[in-house]
Amino acid sequence: MNQRAPLILVVGMHRSGTSLLGSLLPACGIAMPGPLLDGDTHNPEGYFERADVTALQEELLIDLERWWPSPRGMQPLPQGWLDSNRGQRALGDLKTLLHSEAEAQTGPWAIKDPRSSLLLPLWKQACESLNIPLQLLLAIRDPAEVMVSLVRRDQSITGMDGWRAQRLWWHHNAQVLRDGADLPMQVLSYSHWFDPDKALRQVRNLAPLSSKEQQQQALKAIRPEHRRSQQSQLPAPVAGTVKKLYRRLAKLALEPTNRQSLEQWLSKQLDPPALAPLPRRRSQLKRNLQIKRGLPPANRVADHPWGRLAEVMCGSQGPAAEHQLHSWETHGFRSFELEHIAALAGPVPAAESWRASHDNITIQVRGGDLNQWPVHAWIQHCPIDSDPSKVFEAQVMGSQGVSPIALNLADVLIGAEGSKELLHLAQLERVWDPDRKRVQFLRQFGINASWVTPSRAVNHYLRASTTTWESCATELGLAEPRRLKDLGSTLCLSNTNPGFNRNLQAPLLSIPGFNSLESNNPKTAWLMAQWLQGCLNAGLEIVRQQPTPEEDIWQAWQVLVQSNQRQTAPILILQEPIGAKELLQELNWYRQGCPSTTVSDTPKPSSNLLYTSGAEPLIDGISVCVSLYNYSSRILDALNSVLEQTDAARIELIVVDDASSDNSAAVVQSWMDNHHSHLGRCLLIQHSENGGLASARNTAFEAASSAWCFVLDADNSLDSNAVKHCGHLALQADCHCAVIHSLVRVKPEQGSDDQRVLVSDIPWQQQQFRGGNYIDAMALVRHEAWKAVGGYTHIPGGWEDFDFWCSLIDRGWHGVLCPQVLATYTSHENSMRAESTTQQERRLSRLLQMRHPWLDLPQCHDRAIWPL
Repeated sequence: MNQRAPLILVVGMHRSGTSLLGSLLPACGIAMPGPLLDGDTHNPEGYFERADVTALQEELLIDLERWWPSPRGMQPLPQGWLDSNRGQRALGDLKTLLHSEAEAQTGPWAIKDPRSSLLLPLWKQACESLNIPLQLLLAIRDPAEVMVSLVRRDQSITGMDGWRAQRLWWHHNAQVLRDGADLPMQVLSYSHWFDPDKALRQVRNLAPLSSKEQQQQALKAIRPEHRRSQQSQLPAPVAGTVKKLYRRLAKLALEPTNRQSLEQWLSKQLDPPALAPLPRRRSQLKRNLQIKRGLPPANRVADHPWGRLAEVMCGSQGPAAEHQLHSWETHGFRSFELEHIAALAGPVPAAESWRASHDNITIQVRGGDLNQWPVHAWIQHCPIDSDPSKVFEAQVMGSQGVSPIALNLADVLIGAEGSKELLHLAQLERVWDPDRKRVQFLRQFGINASWVTPSRAVNHYLRASTTTWESCATELGLAEPRRLKDLGSTLCLSNTNPGFNRNLQAPLLSIPGFNSLESNNPKTAWLMAQWLQGCLNAGLEIVRQQPTPEEDIWQAWQVLVQSNQRQTAPILILQEPIGAKELLQELNWYRQGCPSTTVSDTPKPSSNLLYTSGAEPLIDGISVCVSLYNYSSRILDALNSVLEQTDAARIELIVVDDASSDNSAAVVQSWMDNHHSHLGRCLLIQHSENGGLASARNTAFEAASSAWCFVLDADNSLDSNAVKHCGHLALQADCHCAVIHSLVRVKPEQGSDDQRVLVSDIPWQQQQFRGGNYIDAMALVRHEAWKAVGGYTHIPGGWEDFDFWCSLIDRGWHGVLCPQVLATYTSHENSMRAESTTQQERRLSRLLQMRHPWLDLPQCHDRAIWPL
């Protein structure tokens, strides 16, 4: 592999002029490629940091629990961090990033991020494997200025104080010198940039081959007005060793040959202690004397689980942090403190396994009700490595004789009780929690929390024994799942639809009263979890209706483990009622992998004109469009209601027979023979083959000569003033009004369970359509609008009218209510709605939702929980 162009890594402490250095490099002929972070009030000219590199290193430090501004940011990185899974993942990501960038670079190029100071081994290994020469530019700044700037910026977020800022300054610079000892390095001092002679020397050292014009262009990037921390009052005195390291680094910036002596000096120095110096000189002298006598001062902050939090709140270890710990232990955490802690960065490790060392296992549960089966379902996912023959139980946290492990299902409480629970959790070996954000939160309190998620690899907590099914029968009245599988394939829980339960047949099984099953003690709840898991293990499909709030809160059905058998439906969670026929269709759809539903072109069958009267089109009138299919016994009521209109002479009646198999067409033709003289015009058109409702409506609209068409179904009827009054509003309507709809009464026939008085009592509004159709098809429609949306669309199974309304809305049309009851909807067992539409509501909902994404149909809220 050929050697690539050198990569210059800009390192140093935050707020030390690394951004200023980054702004100079392009003028010196050093490229700064990549997506760079924008500037802000802290860095007006920009950060000159790559967003991808910054995110990679920030996340790595957080996951290693060494977030740089936190109290742990000064601790050494964990032993073997680069060889760990997390370190190797970061190495792979960095190599991918560097490889693509290095291919495009022909000359020196740079990447700037102060976090690199702490992660140099990562960069060295990545560059070595890619054959990229690596060099360092170390930006240094007076620690007093850094301290002021850092406290000003980060105190409210991280509790930064002067002592921690000094320790961070030391840690970043010392780490570069230690880990970068084998790399070419140049030091550049921030203060030197504001001295013209020294600034020029630094530019020449930085780019010795650059021209005078390039050097002057680079110096123009220096903005003295942005140096705002020089004259500010110091939040703490600067330690002597910190001052010495700065002076030696500043000298190295002008005399690079002194590097070896600096490294030798540094090797003999101790890092600044975590315990902040006392503000009074006498107190500090007493502490130093104690240390010399071999009596180090007591420091609860260093050893307490909440010590790091006390440092965050108070800045550093010391009396203030000690007092804060005592306050938390006595009075607990206050709500604003918990909010502050929740905002801190922290890792979220995956669930860590625990090896049982005793015969019995008793996991502690915090926050979950052990009388509820979902809690027991979660326990099986805690990664506990043990002999399946061992007794495995669960108890409320704090019980006697329990194992040092816990499942946490609740948020942290304010006050003393919450503190007591947090201290208890901190003493445990493992704490598992299914809430990712809460895991990060708990770890701030020194708790060994990890994120547990549903997995196929479960422990033996819910494993059935020889007596399990006997206990289920005795305590719950439930049969062994394998025996139920012999009777059917699908188990329905809590279906309260009377029609569903009345006609229940195999392969469906049902426990309509599942929600009434009593689980008032941990044993019955545990048995219920075992029984449900046993049903899935036996290959039964589960359909859950009306899930309890506890099931939703604890994601109960997601934590049950399903088999991966082919042609098996997932667990279905249904929020809306469903019939047996539709359920079987839905199950089959899921078994097939949820194939997408498409809409084919609306049929356009050829047609014959069976009857016509009135030679001239009624341009100034209103067309009444009737679709007809096998309604010979009902059509006369509809036709007579048109005849009784007060403006009948101005009506163009168009009836489209959609290839009825009965004598519907003959009935209409006979009626027209007898009554056509009372109407302005009559047309009877017959399709050569059945095309569906949308096709029949479109044929009628195509034949209509009026600007407005009143849609009427063959089994409904109009009041005498329907056409006149709706037509009156149509004449006054604005140009974007497509529909005039009236109130429609509901007339239920014998055998219908329709309890409605009106089809709807709400005017036309788009937001009202989001949950479903509420405007009946019997309405006056502008012919121009029908044409603009391409007419009605064929929807197999129904809902063509709903789709048509939605299409109008999509194109910017709207409707207006005529606030009178002017039509009658006949509700009967043989209607299209009863026979087809209501049995396919979920399929139709998915199709309409796909065509009109702004809808929010409740039948689309079903949840399918697939096997892991």
